[in-house]
Amino acid sequence: MLPRRRVLIAGQGEWLEAMARTFLEDGAIIALMGTAPADLERVLDALGGEQSDRFGQVVGEGCFETLVARLGRLDVLVCMPPQAMAGQSLEACLVAQVAGPGALLKAACARMLRHGGRLLAVAPPLPSQPSSSLSSQLSSQEHHGTAMAQAALSELIQRLASRAPDKVRANLLCPEGSRPDAVAECARFLAGGAGRSLNGQVLHLSD
Repeated sequence: MLPRRRVLIAGQGEWLEAMARTFLEDGAIIALMGTAPADLERVLDALGGEQSDRFGQVVGEGCFETLVARLGRLDVLVCMPPQAMAGQSLEACLVAQVAGPGALLKAACARMLRHGGRLLAVAPPLPSQPSSSLSSQLSSQEHHGTAMAQAALSELIQRLASRAPDKVRANLLCPEGSRPDAVAECARFLAGGAGRSLNGQVLHLSD
């Protein structure tokens, strides 16, 4: 019998739940890294409550090390940066969507160099364009920030993919209007089976 994959999933809301549910159905042991206590608790409750094969912690100092230690090893990281918030500054957007996720991806890559693994990033979707002129101005800033975040994540993923392609493979999913469960299925494909041969790819998804 093949060992169960150990998967760390960072995200929030319905995206975190959909990704967690998909990997659980695949027989994985999952650790969730959430952004807020209430949201993480809701996701775990939706998955049947915390158990030996599903547990989580809110992001903070030492969170990554604690979750990986509890997993025992790290086979797959799925990192899903948050969407831009209304009125969010460009600097705040890039910190949330690039700096934090980038540090997590690099830390996971360093771990995986020992035994191999898969890095999957899900880029935040571009905000939809509103109708009013004021909202349009605000959305334009969010759109610009998210576009920059997607480009930065793409560059990072390609660098990580070339670091040790025989051990660690990294890919980026860019969903535009895709449902969370559909994106989760793509992540599962890339983490195992035929999808494991892909490396350094930026895959654009749409329903």
